[in-house]
Amino acid sequence: MKYITLLSMMFSLLTIAACAPTATPKPVAAPLTDVTLVMGYIPNVQYAPFFVAEDKGYFAQEGIKVNYNWGFEFDGIKLVGANQADFAIVTGDQIIQARAQNVPIVYIGNWYNAFPIAVVSLADKNIKTPQDLVGKKVGLPGLFGASYTAWRALLYTSGIPEQDVRVENIGFTQVQALNQGTVDAAVAYANNEPVQLQLAGKSVNAIKTWEYAKLVGNGIATNEATLKNRPQLARGFVRALLRGIQDTLDNPDAALQITVKHVPEAGGENLATSKAVLQASLPLWQNTHLGETRLADWQAMEKFMRDAKFITTNVDVTKAFTNDLLE
Repeated sequence: MKYITLLSMMFSLLTIAACAPTATPKPVAAPLTDVTLVMGYIPNVQYAPFFVAEDKGYFAQEGIKVNYNWGFEFDGIKLVGANQADFAIVTGDQIIQARAQNVPIVYIGNWYNAFPIAVVSLADKNIKTPQDLVGKKVGLPGLFGASYTAWRALLYTSGIPEQDVRVENIGFTQVQALNQGTVDAAVAYANNEPVQLQLAGKSVNAIKTWEYAKLVGNGIATNEATLKNRPQLARGFVRALLRGIQDTLDNPDAALQITVKHVPEAGGENLATSKAVLQASLPLWQNTHLGETRLADWQAMEKFMRDAKFITTNVDVTKAFTNDLLE
């Protein structure tokens, strides 16, 4: 009897063991692909969408690990064009100039829906339109780069001869120059210097260059080799960034908190300024279709750049950009 009971118990244990689920081994995560992104400036709240995309794992979900290379915009053109970096943040005019020199760089996704440059002045100067600049002294951070391109484009589209305005190279001292009255107006980033002046209690006017000149704003560029050989990498990078942009637009307060995690100096005593800069940036990132640019804008920009002698040869803009990577 004991023998039968023992057999019954053994049979029961074997039955339970057979029915028990076997442990499924956890899948080994695929290694992330390291990519280099040339940023074009220093870390600050204006790069919130990138920090959001990284913090929420959007880049990782695309199998990407982003290594930031903080520097100048023209560094991005050189490095990406030579296939020494994978991506760069650049403006459309830089793409046109590079392709005029046979640099195989391509704009693959829009971030700023407009060229974010404004001509800023204190309100008591009563400078509200491009025509109000005639005879005035205008400070520029330099006769190069996005600020200079936007300034020339503003004059071009407004029909104002360059000699009708007195231009002075003031470096990146726009706020001081305006406060001290050494210039009547200054060319600056619309989401930076005007914000600083307003936080200091100043009333300002800003002529938004994008309301007059159709220039393609900051976006992501890669090279022809990446598009040909690693199209999924480029597509995944754009997709992750656009998710970061959309999240930032939807919840800027959360984006600000994430940014402070990545850039501690954006917090603390600078938090109010960072929040104001972010709020001023949001309208510049909105787009009917995130990431998209229009052929007509590229064509208008290329014509202006030829007429203004930024380039001396025609550029086929259909090869300078693509919307094909967008959802």
